[in-house]
Amino acid sequence: MNTIDMYKIAENEHIEVLNYKWTNTKARIFELNNNYYIGLDNNQIDSNIEEKEVLAEELGHYYTNTLYFLDSDKILKDKCEYRAMKWAYFVLVPLQKLKEKIKQGLNLYDLADYFDVDCKYMNDCIDFYTEKYGILA
Repeated sequence: MNTIDMYKIAENEHIEVLNYKWTNTKARIFELNNNYYIGLDNNQIDSNIEEKEVLAEELGHYYTNTLYFLDSDKILKDKCEYRAMKWAYFVLVPLQKLKEKIKQGLNLYDLADYFDVDCKYMNDCIDFYTEKYGILA
């Protein structure tokens, strides 16, 4: 999936993506009058890859119904962030495809290139899958 795919998903769900300046985050999804919006701070995003990763996580909040208020407690926020990130990993780096590419011998950099994600994101994704499912190869 690429960045345009993320925008298409948002469009299909009638989620408007707006450029909005945030002080302590790159993006947020919020609901207002039964409409959903993603406020994306383009000044804090350095690449199309990062934009795709950020959008995927925000869409993860929507698809997993894990929106929260800014003043929510940390435990709730952490649960919501975990579920949203899990959705993003499943969409951007599907487990079966990841296993297939690992069996083919791709290293971290090749995997990041194949899935069109940042190396840190790829590493975090591998850590997530390994913790959840065990050995991936």
